[in-house]
Amino acid sequence: MHSSTPAFRLGKADAMCRYPVIVGEATILGYVSRWHRTWDAESSAGTHRVGRPPVGKAGDEWAAAYLVSEYAEGRITPIPAQEASSEAAHGPAPLLDPRMPNNPTNRARALVVLAILAEYEWTPRSGFPGADNLMLLHCNLCGVTVPRFWSHLRGRNNEPPSPYRHRGCLSADEVRRRVPAYGPGSAS
Repeated sequence: MHSSTPAFRLGKADAMCRYPVIVGEATILGYVSRWHRTWDAESSAGTHRVGRPPVGKAGDEWAAAYLVSEYAEGRITPIPAQEASSEAAHGPAPLLDPRMPNNPTNRARALVVLAILAEYEWTPRSGFPGADNLMLLHCNLCGVTVPRFWSHLRGRNNEPPSPYRHRGCLSADEVRRRVPAYGPGSAS
């Protein structure tokens, strides 16, 4: 058991918006991230739902303090630094993110979203997390893998989605030319 609670800092967020919690020079205790306004902590003990912070407290610091207290009590150990590489090899993505309740409504919605993503030329690299949480997607047009929100990809009010996919992808006209679901391009 550790004698006192060490000072900590939050590192730079990775592609999936997980903040490493660092003590000392570079010891990573785990990661904290937000999921539907609730904070989670990932550590050697697995993922723990920390909850919502008290009013007026920053959630990232509050969840990180939880990890540090678990470390001070000897309940977790530091974890190896994991490179948040978006180009890592991936197997088939599960239908739902593990944090999503596996129920008929969520499964049905995920199947609809996956069909639309295929039409838009995206391949999921993680399970469907709902509309407002990041999902790791492979862009079939340019070959990079990026985190995106479903709510930012879908069209609104019976309009096609924005042809802007991500930084460094094809031009809007080229996206529209290659993927009919994005609607007609500008006349040339």
